[in-house]
Order: sequence, then C-alpha cells, then structure tokens
Amino acid sequence: VQVGQTSQASATTLDANGIALTGRSVTWSSSNAAVAAVSGTGLVTTLTAGTAAIIATSEGKNGSAILTVTPVPVATVTLNPTAASIVAGSTQQLTATTKDSNGNVLTGRTVTWSTSDPAIATVSTSGAVTGVAPGGATITATSEGQNGTASITVIPVPVASVTVVLNPTSITVVGTSQASATTLDASGGTLTGRDVVWSSGNTA
Repeated sequence: VQVGQTSQASATTLDANGIALTGRSVTWSSSNAAVAAVSGTGLVTTLTAGTAAIIATSEGKNGSAILTVTPVPVATVTLNPTAASIVAGSTQQLTATTKDSNGNVLTGRTVTWSTSDPAIATVSTSGAVTGVAPGGATITATSEGQNGTASITVIPVPVASVTVVLNPTSITVVGTSQASATTLDASGGTLTGRDVVWSSGNTA
C-alpha cells in the first residue's frame, strides 16, 4: 500500500491439527511502528515508506504478515519559472515541484534535468541554467516518469559602450578618413557581430 493508506489485517487461530479456533483473543503489534501502526482491531495505518511485519498474538503464539509501504507516486512536475530570458553567459536557477494526483506537494523525490539544445543552454543537476549562445531551448525536469518543462530564451550580451578610432585622425578638406568601431560589454570585453550605425555630429 502507499503511504497514508490503511490495510485491514485479519488473524485465524488454529489448533495443532490446523483446525480453526473461534472466539480467541488476538493482540496486534507492528515490528516497525515508524512505517506502519496497527490498532487493536488489526487496522494498519501507514506512515512512511518501508516494510513492517504486522504481528498477531494469541495465547503466546504469533503469526505475521509483511506489509510493504511505497511512496505516493509523482503525478505532476512543475517548473518555476516556466519561461525566462537570460543573457548569454549568465545563469538562471529553476526549481521543480513534484505533486501527487491530488495536488499535494511531495518532498524528497529525485529530479533529473535535461536540455533540448546544449549549444544554446546547459542545465546542472540542481536546475541551474546557463546561457551559451543566442537562441531558444527547452529545459525538462523528470521525476518518476513525469516531466515538467520551461522555455529558455538566450539573448546576446548587450553592448555597453562603443569605441571609435579614425585613421588618420586629421585630414584636409575633401579628404577621407576611415572610422572603425569596437563594441564592448560592461566588463570591457569585445563583442563581435553587432550592427553599427554611423552618423556625423557636424555634417557641414
């Protein structure tokens, strides 16, 4: 049975020839009360996953049955957030919540993580997503055969500053000079492949 469910135990008392005896007093006990408790009528209530022997005693003789208690199965897995945009090179932490069929949160369940495209975004065993390159990827969390997903959009590192170099820096009227621009991120690292639009502060 699953954790939280009950099971009714029944005992039959027998004589030395295997003939059933009626009207005999029976007391009940559990070999592992942390897993399953049993009432005076043999009603077993499960508490946590594991095994326990349910023991019936009558006139100094014992009989027992082994009860296996299984965890409540995972019915759904949900991720938070379900969608996120992150800058390439940065990390977003996702969390997975496992629930049973009644929507109750289940704790202590094993969750495995995967990504649809590791070239776009990777994910650690704890659900930390790191953007690798611009694009989209789906992050999946799996527990007991049930999946939850989150959509991740990786955006380019934004341009923080632009430096311009002229060659030469001084020219005569009607002369020409070649300007080149370098795009930089907030840490001063060079960014490549960025569009640059040119203008003059004094077109005269």
